Amino acid sequence: MKKKAHQLEFISWIHRDGKGTEIVPLDMLEDILENNEQFEVNRLSLKHNTFIASGFNSFVVKVIGKKDNPKAKPNVLKV
Repeated sequence: MKKKAHQLEFISWIHRDGKGTEIVPLDMLEDILENNEQFEVNRLSLKHNTFIASGFNSFVVKVIGKKDNPKAKPNVLKV
């Protein structure tokens, strides 16, 4: 499925070499949300209700919405 950045809760950034993840850098997150990038989203875990969002970079995410993730909070950047 395809989702826009504002529909996703970004949990971590997946390294391009596949050796791990890290917290999404704030400047990267700001750019993604500002441009409202579109991602291809595929299920990662049913238990944790997480997905992999792929675009130029890949991220572990949760989908924001009552149906997919009732506990997710909207992306709000506090500066």
